[in-house]
Amino acid sequence: MANFKDGVIRDGNSLGAGQALGNIKDGIIRNGSSKGAGSALGNVKDGIIRDGSSKGAGKAILNVKGDTVRDGSSLGAGKTIGKISDFTIKGMERELDAEIVATYHFLIKKIV
Repeated sequence: MANFKDGVIRDGNSLGAGQALGNIKDGIIRNGSSKGAGSALGNVKDGIIRDGSSKGAGKAILNVKGDTVRDGSSLGAGKTIGKISDFTIKGMERELDAEIVATYHFLIKKIV
């Protein structure tokens, strides 16, 4: 089980415990062990999850509208993948839904 604390996602069961898997800062998901460090894996802008290294850049992979995650390139378009609750990470409950899904996709398990 993964957890989130202070921008860093770790592989432990309790908040802040475990080895760092990556981090998220300003909508950009990175593989570094501290907030803002490491190579960019993907980004989130306006509910659309992309594989680019800067916010809004790259190929659209997923989108999040309402409570639904889809594999389309624009909001509400594409085949339904699941609900936000399917991709939650302990401690990220207060973050944006699209950031939760993007973090899960890039650091925990590829969704598509």
